Amino acid sequence: MKAKDTKGRFSCLADTIRTAAANISGNRLRSALTVAIVTLGITCLVGSQTAVDCLASLLQNAFGTSAERISITAAHSRSRSGAGKEKSISYLEATRFVSEFGGGKSAVYTYVPPLTRVRYPGGELGPQTTVLAFEGDYLTCNGLAVGSGRAPGEGECLVGKKAAAGIAGQGGDAIGHNLNIGGKSFRVAGVIKEQSSLLGVITDNTVFVPLRSALGSLVGEQSSYSVDLISPTGESGTAARAAALMRRVRHLKPDDKDDFEIVEGSAAVREIDRLGGSLKTIALIIGILTLCGAAVALANIMLICVAERTREVGIRRAVGATRSDIRAGFICEALLICEAGCLAGTLLGILCGNILGAVLHSGFSIPWSWILLSQAMSLATGIAACALPARRAARIDVVDALRCQ
Repeated sequence: MKAKDTKGRFSCLADTIRTAAANISGNRLRSALTVAIVTLGITCLVGSQTAVDCLASLLQNAFGTSAERISITAAHSRSRSGAGKEKSISYLEATRFVSEFGGGKSAVYTYVPPLTRVRYPGGELGPQTTVLAFEGDYLTCNGLAVGSGRAPGEGECLVGKKAAAGIAGQGGDAIGHNLNIGGKSFRVAGVIKEQSSLLGVITDNTVFVPLRSALGSLVGEQSSYSVDLISPTGESGTAARAAALMRRVRHLKPDDKDDFEIVEGSAAVREIDRLGGSLKTIALIIGILTLCGAAVALANIMLICVAERTREVGIRRAVGATRSDIRAGFICEALLICEAGCLAGTLLGILCGNILGAVLHSGFSIPWSWILLSQAMSLATGIAACALPARRAARIDVVDALRCQ
């Protein structure tokens, strides 16, 4: 008996679904508009979450590999006139700091003035090209690597991917070419490996030269220098130790404020996580508001359907359908509409979010948890929107319904 009852229930459910699908097909324009509203809400939710995941992955690739990195740069102070003034870190201060700090990886670097021209035989790199002079483990500290060629020696340099393409042309090899940077000659020794992260935006148009080769001609000892550190594994309090040492190197008095800035990579990662959480919350609110609008639209449509199909409801009641059957039919119809919109919105959301990921080279992302949440929200929307219309349909008087034309 139990097996027969179960089979009968499944058959009844299948009939209800077929009837609901037929009713939706009979009102295609109305149903399509409702599906479009649900699709918009789910697309906003899933698309924004996918985009946030892609951006988070991009930033994590850029900074996550350097979570233990500490960057020390010159601070900016404002004069009474409001103009910014940098209290630069000199070359002697930077190198003294590195030698006294000891342990781990470290690098000293500075940027060559932006108006410096970078020429090669037959042309010149564009003004967007950056020239960076470094010594030490700058590449390691910043998660970079030499893709082809080798590390530069005296009078040599490294170039980013786009700079290399400009020097040698698409498909050519920039290694071995001579560059004239601000009147000083450098030979290209290698090309930086292409970065699939935010760093790629910076390094692809950068020329890296040894600091020893640039001193005196491209940069001076009093130029503004920065220091990157990666502390030994397991060491704590590195930032505090670095701050104390830099204060001593710069001869600051106990009551003097720091005239330098220390940025920890772990702090940047935490800030990225916080920002990602805020963006996800905003996207969730937008998705919920859009689905609330879809619920109102669906409720109105279902109320209209109940009014239009009063005679149909009366006939079904007359041939034996219960109030529960009538209620289930309208709820099933609303759920089918919401699930169609949810499926379309999920696919569009994943597509739109990953288009941004493809542009930024952050990789493919599918926010499974948010997809499951959107499924639950679409089901809740369908049930909430159809609760009143289904209840009203179930309470229709059979005799009055059969009299309707």
